[in-house]
Parts: sequence; structure tokens; C-alpha cells
Amino acid sequence: MDARDIVTRLPEMPLEAVEFELALNSQNIAESGFETALRRAAERADGSVLFHMPALKQRDCQRVAAVSLGAGSETHTVLVLLGRDGGSVRIENATDSDNPFAGIALSYRGLLDLFGPAGTMHG
Repeated sequence: MDARDIVTRLPEMPLEAVEFELALNSQNIAESGFETALRRAAERADGSVLFHMPALKQRDCQRVAAVSLGAGSETHTVLVLLGRDGGSVRIENATDSDNPFAGIALSYRGLLDLFGPAGTMHG
């Protein structure tokens, strides 16, 4: 996927997600590893990795991650799906996704919003 493909999806993806996707796709994921590539891309896009885990029962991917992008009311959660080939990724807005991991990602993000860092409760 090149930058033109990403930009044409702009109306359905928040700008932070496009920035994250560009940062992720600029890396050799097979060489650096999925976790390292995720963390680097999240750092470049001022985001944070919520979780990453094997996607054992998913046919189209081997690992899945959730990344939080933006801040405050402009926070977006995306899923990052590592393809079976170990190098390709697909990014989905968790709010619009029908992937079973999307609900987990949004719930986890909600817990972080409620409890904040170091277990302090907000709200």
C-alpha cells in the first residue's frame, strides 16, 4: 500500500491513524518484528500500544494489536492486523470494525480512560 491508497481512505480514517499507518508502512516489519514496528510507529504518531497478542483463530492474520491515537475527545482506537506472511499489515478503525478484537480494544481503551495511569480513577 502506498501513500495514495492511504490518503484515499482519509474520510473513513482519522488523520492520526493515517499518520500511524504511514509510519508503520515505512518500516520492514519482518526484519524489525511486529512489536518493535508497532511501538516505533505509535511513538511517531503520538500514540500508544494498548495490547498485542496472537490471533490464533483468525484466518487472515497471525497477530493483532490495538493502538490508541489522539487525546481527549479526539481519541481513536485502531486495530493492527499482521498478515499470515509476517510482513503485511492492515489497519482498521476499531469503532467500525467487525473483528472480534475490536470490542476488546474499545473496552480496554475505555478502562484506561476511566482509571488513567497508575490506577488513579478519573471521572
